[in-house]
Amino acid sequence: MAKIRLPGVYFEDNPKVEREISLGETGVPAFIGVASRGPLNEPVVIQSVQQFRRFFGEPVEGSYLYSSVWGFFMNGGTRCHVIRIAHVFRNGKAELARKARYELLDASGYPTLEVLAHSEGNWGNAVNIQVSYPEESRVHTFITLDLVPGSHMITLQSTRGIERGMLLKLSDGENQKFVTVERVRGNEIYWRDEIDCGFRSVSPTYVDSVEFDLRVSEGKRVERFNGVSLGRWSSRNVARVVAQDSELIRVNILSDGKYEQYPEQTKQIQLRGGRDGLAGITPDDIIGYNNGPSARYGLGVLESNEEIDLVCVPDLQYCLDHCEAFRSSRDMIGVQTAILNHCERMGDRFAILDMPRDIKYEQTYDYRMKFESSYGALYYPWLIISDDGKTKSVPPCGFLAGLYAKCDRTEGVFRAPANVELQGVSSLHTNLDEGQLTELNEKGVNCIRQFMARGIRPWGARSLTNERDWRYLMSRRVFCAVKRAIYENTQWVVFEINNQELRDRVKDMLVDFLGKLWAAGYFPGKVQKDAFFVTCDKTNNDTEEGEQGKITIDVGIAISQPLEYLVISFEHKIEEAQSVGV
Repeated sequence: MAKIRLPGVYFEDNPKVEREISLGETGVPAFIGVASRGPLNEPVVIQSVQQFRRFFGEPVEGSYLYSSVWGFFMNGGTRCHVIRIAHVFRNGKAELARKARYELLDASGYPTLEVLAHSEGNWGNAVNIQVSYPEESRVHTFITLDLVPGSHMITLQSTRGIERGMLLKLSDGENQKFVTVERVRGNEIYWRDEIDCGFRSVSPTYVDSVEFDLRVSEGKRVERFNGVSLGRWSSRNVARVVAQDSELIRVNILSDGKYEQYPEQTKQIQLRGGRDGLAGITPDDIIGYNNGPSARYGLGVLESNEEIDLVCVPDLQYCLDHCEAFRSSRDMIGVQTAILNHCERMGDRFAILDMPRDIKYEQTYDYRMKFESSYGALYYPWLIISDDGKTKSVPPCGFLAGLYAKCDRTEGVFRAPANVELQGVSSLHTNLDEGQLTELNEKGVNCIRQFMARGIRPWGARSLTNERDWRYLMSRRVFCAVKRAIYENTQWVVFEINNQELRDRVKDMLVDFLGKLWAAGYFPGKVQKDAFFVTCDKTNNDTEEGEQGKITIDVGIAISQPLEYLVISFEHKIEEAQSVGV
């Protein structure tokens, strides 16, 4: 039975929110490469091969992006991000990527609508558009009271279907005027601009909506947008409707929405001027930069992406084969160095790098020595797959990314992505003997090996450094995953009062989280104190820092050997209002 209380004010203590830390999703790669269509320099989440084709169309001849994404899903990947690149920086004489476009004119010959292909590329030149006007207006009514010159309102027989922003035509057989609806009240409509002539209700004076239909087609794909308007506030504003529903085009309104500036009715018109911008791709197009939300290119696109933890660029070989600015493997090395630098700077992701396709065994060690980083791994040789009945060499990064994701999901990030059969692979581009495999593995090259009865398997899990703590890629990936999880799941402390109770809560939460990872096999050690430690007390939070609203958390985790800790230090700034006693 519910407790009945007398009227009054009651104070109740709310229980503390129990907070937990989870490791989060890992094994989510970003693939950077070339495609025939799709958003340029924008990450697109892909969850299947079919979805990739829907967004990015048929693979570009000679590109390895599609094959790598296919290999990712074949080997256990579930979700990835794809970034399409093209030549967008104006340097040299190579043509830039462009969207196909066409300007629709009004009856006076002035531009009224700019229609653009959804994305850059030659594909947009196959998009057709057609403008038509319906024989009957969607809204057709008449005035019931006379309209005098200079009026800003009128009374109608019915305002059904009329809304703010709609353009209406008033006509009595002799005169016609156009108004944009500002407000609807009952059977009255209001507008802003004055009308310089009068209309009589007995004429009669009809009121019709001014809208047009837009048909868009590409091959067998057809999109129809009926009853669209140029009215800025109309719910059927053509630019807004197209942006929401079209996979083929985007529209920019060039006129101010007056009827005389509406597009003329047209026959089928083809967009023009679309360019792929592939031949001119330079290393700068891949490396890119990050100058804010509207100016991110190449790797710079990934700097705002907090979901990925793997980076793959499978089309570097395509650039070597087809792009004038890539003159030798040195350009490939330059981009791969930038990828490693990106991963180090972000601190929460790992690069899976490929060797050049035709590199000889004797050259592999020299190539590997170009890099020194614990934030990446290098794989050799390339893989052979069957593509439409033909064999094709493909880089291993996408297939390995799928294997990383599978091992993360089934066992954990600490599980080495090695000695697991690769799916979808028929043979290797280069076969290595036992001695060569051993030598390359010792030098930090992860080889892929073919077994007679056990299939094709990666036979190494080394990073690109000889530092003992980071020699194996699992160490770096576990460290990155734990650091990201702690950072993201301790943001709430900035809204709390900075006192000993808060520090104890944080410590208990972290000890519980790391204890579960230790029990799952992430850290060595027979007891928890050999596997990790958490410090969040007076030893690392003195009185002066507390007065400044700072809270420091030091976490040490033993990844390779018990009691050999790698330390992460977090500092959060408490909100000033929460630091003051009430």
